[in-house]
Amino acid sequence: MDQESTSDKVVAEWDFGAYSVTSFDAVKENGALDRFNVLKCPDWVNVLATLPSGHFVLVRQFRYSLGRETLELPGGIVGCGVTPLQAAQEELLEETGFVGGEWFPLGSYLANAGLQNNFVHSFFCRNPSQQLGVEPEEGATVQFLLPKEVWQALHGGELCQAFALASVFMALEQGLITILR
Repeated sequence: MDQESTSDKVVAEWDFGAYSVTSFDAVKENGALDRFNVLKCPDWVNVLATLPSGHFVLVRQFRYSLGRETLELPGGIVGCGVTPLQAAQEELLEETGFVGGEWFPLGSYLANAGLQNNFVHSFFCRNPSQQLGVEPEEGATVQFLLPKEVWQALHGGELCQAFALASVFMALEQGLITILR
């Protein structure tokens, strides 16, 4: 499908700091004019980290969009001039206080192609160590789960972000982790 460029048909743009929204008109294949909105976001990263003990390093934090706490993989925004790996390493340190270890890219995928323009870059970190004197960022509580507990959290809806599911299954498929049910 060959779509016409929409850059000259922008109707409105709104900047909200961490993301922006662009509204534009596009001609569909049937010739009809339709208005689309794109949530323009920087790329994101997340980290599936495991310790020598076999525990996974996760974060519990309050999400205002849901009005409740969620259990998540450490992660965040890829800043300007920073590679996804550098951003992943920074997020693991900021959210959990862990550094180092062996790093493996799990893959990159679109966050939500129907609405957004950004990618999520997932990484696996084996055997990071806790950096002394570093506290997790405010509002984040580090949690350590055994593989069986991660599986239960995935299936029980506690670890429910699509990015976490994707990371766990990519790590399983690549043989980086084993989860016994």
